Amino acid sequence: MTRLTEEELTGAPRLGPLASVLLALLAVAVFLNGLGGDFTYDDKSIVRDNGRIESPSRAGEIFTTHYFGGSMATGTNYRPGILLSFALQRWVHGSRPFWFHAVNVALHAGVTLLLAAWLLRLRFPRGAVLAAAALFAVVPIHVEAVTSIVGRGETLAAFLVLLSAVLWLRTTEGERLERRAYAGTLAAFLLAVFVKESAVVLPGMVVLGELFRDGRGDGLWRKLRGALAVRGLAFAGLLVPVALLFLVRRVVLGGYLISGQASIFDLENPLVPMKAPVRMANALLLLARYAAKTFWPTHLSADHSAYALPLVSGAFDVRVGVALAGLAALVLAALALLRSRPLFGFGLLFFLGTSLPGSNLLFPIGTIYAERLAYLPSAGLLAAATALFVPTAFAVPRHGPLRWRESLLLAALAAGAAATVARNRVWRNDSVLFADTVRHSPLSAKAHYNWAYQLSQEKRVDEAREQLLEAVRIFPRHYEAWGFLGKIAWDAGKLDDAIGYYRRSTEIFPAFENGRWGLAKTLQAAGRLGEAEAAFLTGVRLLPTSYPLAFHRALLFEDEGHLERADREWRRALILGLWSSEARLARARLLVRLGRRDDAAREAHRVLAERPSNAPAREFLKKLYSSGDSTGS
Repeated sequence: MTRLTEEELTGAPRLGPLASVLLALLAVAVFLNGLGGDFTYDDKSIVRDNGRIESPSRAGEIFTTHYFGGSMATGTNYRPGILLSFALQRWVHGSRPFWFHAVNVALHAGVTLLLAAWLLRLRFPRGAVLAAAALFAVVPIHVEAVTSIVGRGETLAAFLVLLSAVLWLRTTEGERLERRAYAGTLAAFLLAVFVKESAVVLPGMVVLGELFRDGRGDGLWRKLRGALAVRGLAFAGLLVPVALLFLVRRVVLGGYLISGQASIFDLENPLVPMKAPVRMANALLLLARYAAKTFWPTHLSADHSAYALPLVSGAFDVRVGVALAGLAALVLAALALLRSRPLFGFGLLFFLGTSLPGSNLLFPIGTIYAERLAYLPSAGLLAAATALFVPTAFAVPRHGPLRWRESLLLAALAAGAAATVARNRVWRNDSVLFADTVRHSPLSAKAHYNWAYQLSQEKRVDEAREQLLEAVRIFPRHYEAWGFLGKIAWDAGKLDDAIGYYRRSTEIFPAFENGRWGLAKTLQAAGRLGEAEAAFLTGVRLLPTSYPLAFHRALLFEDEGHLERADREWRRALILGLWSSEARLARARLLVRLGRRDDAAREAHRVLAERPSNAPAREFLKKLYSSGDSTGS
């Protein structure tokens, strides 16, 4: 008996080995020059310096803390799935950025293949599908999602969502549900929502797929009713991972969307304080910007926070009218082309639907605009475009000149690939990235702050100060920039200036930890001990779990000669700092002053037990034992 192929059994076309290899090679090739990049931007706090993922012994913290870790006052996201993926890599190869980049590129290739496989299983024209997937592989707006290591939130979530969508089609190909495929659908979707919450779009993608399952755009309502009648219970099961996501977020964060203690700062998203109609009007304009940058990727930037982008102040601004008119024209075109070009309407709906979670249309999110958020939605735009220009099988003629459609596609692929290769270089390191961000987003206060931080790392302090002053000029409530100005003034010995800057930062945000302990320690250094003690007391009241406040308050008590109070504060600092080596050694020196040399030695030995190479602890013990030095220093 002749064994039938899957395509013969289901009637669904397959991608095929040659097309798979070519698409994968294309997706990998354009990102190869990004593999040598360093950790940039949030890569450092999320991957390189994240203690929660450094060893399996701390893996439990991944599931009990928010994305960035620390106080719930900053808990706006819960993404244990992506943190776990980074943890697994660190346990295998340590903090080597090359391998993190390599996995990102591999995921991008996987997304490209799954996108093509899904669209083909929906029976859209092979030529248009392959063209859309090829364009998806190379468009420059994807660089932030692929070359930035933490952009994996987009690539991994997209991979799992598309895998779920493909498995759903396998689940429902026959008269009965294929149970193993359905279990795979649910498992991949459950992982996806804990990688990034935007993955909740899968049920909508499944419904969209059912509408166009035969590659045709007619009888949509009839097809939807039929699908729900037959597969309604299976579809309802897709809502279980969504419910679990919100339930777990409520337990861990204390809120279904963000932590009950957190709020979204309008520095990150100026749409937050706007009334809903105005916010939605601006969100619509930003959707248009995503679409434009997908096809014309000029002035891409790693930051678009306040006030980098032009915004409207009213819902009846003429620009909003133009955007609505454009959207209406696209909808009418999609309706007119439902029979002849169904992929166009499908792609448009895909773009709009997958954009919703990050669009600020339904509710404000933690960022106003980020190119990485266009990663999955851009697939819909590219599919819609190829539906118009590559409606049938695409093939490059072996002899004779190229036809205009083939010429246009090849030119777009070449231009996209060249621009992506060039854009990868910007993400080589923070110095290049932040300089580029200021150049392309000169009105972004956060861009100037980030560049100032990098300049300070390079010991270009005067330039850093100028960037910080520009940041607070653009956004006067940028409390972190005021705090940074305080640190620069402190380092320069200008204590009065530092006190003024730190006070300004805490006036804007009373619970700003760096500002609180910076103000208190500067007052202490200026000899204003009474004011310093009052500042520490206020800080401890507002931030009772702050390790830096406890650490510097203990030093204050020592300066004032209150050694027993200092010892109590050192013990509190040790608990808050998770028994940090620095606090242990500081307490050991105090214990020597208190005449408790044996206790001091024990503290130093505990440091060495945790970190045998700790040079300050070895030096402390050497002096303690050899010279009998009563100061231990």
